[in-house]
Amino acid sequence: MLLGEIEGWPGAASSAFAVKSSWFNPLDCGARWSAHWAFLLAFLAAIASICSIVPAAAEARLSLYTYRDTKSLVSLVEEAAARMEQKGEKAFKEFAQKDSKWLNDDYYLFAYALDGTCIFHPITPELVGKNVMDLRDMNGKPIIRRITDVGRKPQNDANGWVFYLWENQTQLTPSWKSTYVRKVTGPNGQISVVGSGSYNIKTEKIFIEERVRMATDLLKSAGKEQAFKEFQDAASPFVFLDSFIFVLNEQGRTLVDPAFPTLAGRDLSEFKDAVGFYAIRELLKKLAQSDEAWVQYLWPKPGSLVASRKLVYARKLSVGGENLIVGSDFFLATPIWMKVEEDRAWLSDPPG
Repeated sequence: MLLGEIEGWPGAASSAFAVKSSWFNPLDCGARWSAHWAFLLAFLAAIASICSIVPAAAEARLSLYTYRDTKSLVSLVEEAAARMEQKGEKAFKEFAQKDSKWLNDDYYLFAYALDGTCIFHPITPELVGKNVMDLRDMNGKPIIRRITDVGRKPQNDANGWVFYLWENQTQLTPSWKSTYVRKVTGPNGQISVVGSGSYNIKTEKIFIEERVRMATDLLKSAGKEQAFKEFQDAASPFVFLDSFIFVLNEQGRTLVDPAFPTLAGRDLSEFKDAVGFYAIRELLKKLAQSDEAWVQYLWPKPGSLVASRKLVYARKLSVGGENLIVGSDFFLATPIWMKVEEDRAWLSDPPG
């Protein structure tokens, strides 16, 4: 339909909309057009302001991550969530198109209702309509419960990561899978979650920070006995991507030590890295001046004789009058010889 055919708009005979005209100039229209043009500009401005909200929020979310693979996965799920918020389950037809950005050799999407019922799964379509809330990984971690927990958060655009050991068809042993999940409220008001996962996600600094903050929150709400037990449970959120939560006292002695569970009370203040650096002493020194701290040190990865860069992050808190230090560490994906200016700046002035 031509704009000239819409009731109230300038007629088709107007020079502004003549079929033979190669462009239109609203200034050539009479006074009758002015009100319509002003309305159109206001309408387009309103649409632009609404549409700009989503990219801005997504861009801010992507800025939390360092690696391209992570950003690609988060961007895919955020865009899928936006489609579902607009189209509801009608978006599933698009998500199921093979060799599309939604379904290919690298990614596929899934969706679940909050009760654990699968509502979309292009790889295993027989799951659709089934309640799989009790599905667990190799360590007993309740995968679907953790995934649907994201949808029970109060924020409309709640999101989160779930890490679990799963059978990678290309490997001999289970591998860590990292899944990004987003809460979705459909056009009918129904709440669900959509997500996607990858075996190739590198450990991000934000993953460590979030798990340490979760650990401190649990200590504050549940107390030491319950929290310490959960920190050492392989089925808990605190064992992830070959990392875990440790707890020290003010002197640097271990209270929770999943790496050496039978060696209680190790004095980590004496720990020296591959070049003789006292990493935990430096951590304790920083925490004497701040509530949180990052320290970099050098240590060989399992099975390697070559030292790699490793980061440890910790926060301090008081529980029942006792000062505790809760932390976790991970190997940086970049090799030791790669001097990254961003990393150096980040370490000298860490976020938070």
